[in-house]
Amino acid sequence: MSVKDYLLGRYPGDENKIFIGRIAECLDRCDKTQQRVFTDFLHPLQAKIATELAGSQSSVQLGFHGGFEDAERRMAVFLPEWDSVEPEEFPVEILKITGRGWSRTLSHRDLLGALLGLGIKREKMGDLLVRERICFAAVHRDIAGFLETNLERAGRSSLIVQRAAGEDLHIEPKYNEMRITVASPRLDGVVGAVFGLSRAKAAGLIKGEKVKQNWEIEIRTDTALQQGDIVSVGGKGKFKVGEFAGVTKKGRSVMVIKRYI
Repeated sequence: MSVKDYLLGRYPGDENKIFIGRIAECLDRCDKTQQRVFTDFLHPLQAKIATELAGSQSSVQLGFHGGFEDAERRMAVFLPEWDSVEPEEFPVEILKITGRGWSRTLSHRDLLGALLGLGIKREKMGDLLVRERICFAAVHRDIAGFLETNLERAGRSSLIVQRAAGEDLHIEPKYNEMRITVASPRLDGVVGAVFGLSRAKAAGLIKGEKVKQNWEIEIRTDTALQQGDIVSVGGKGKFKVGEFAGVTKKGRSVMVIKRYI
């Protein structure tokens, strides 16, 4: 069975079928032309599928960039094995969106609704990071100019849209760092410790498909977390697993957790 056929069986549905076919075409085009092929922004499941499919083609490399550290939505690039690519070479622009005398703080929902209202397809947009009354949006370079001219309002707010420069290009997620001690780094125990839940409550959220590990739903309560894993819990928040900072005298693991604000 080919990797493509395996993926079609593992990820059913018309949307996934079309996407897998499109990525297979990107791989084939890169291999034949020996030129880079960029995608639009991919959501995490699409990025995973692209990674698995690219693994079957030894003559092609795969890279990702979303404009921000730990970006959830990222562009992919397929490139020949002899080539390399830098983040600034991706067709990603960061827009800085501010307003004139907002009466309330701009929300992610406000901005996303305004962008979609202009007819922009979701795959042309990456993450939107809202910082009080400023939003930084990662978008495809093809639509950056259009948005600078046409994105005028979000909700009741009048907007100013410009391309980010200088320090604004190095935006990092905000988080609170904390240390937890757990019997082991299994998912239910860590989720419970981070959000102050009993192990049974944490297990219920996991089995109820409310928990994602590295942007994919995880229903196994005993999954062992690794450094760098990103976990999101519906209605609770998101955190990143930092370093394992040792073991207590009672044999419990000490973990550094970065909980996103």
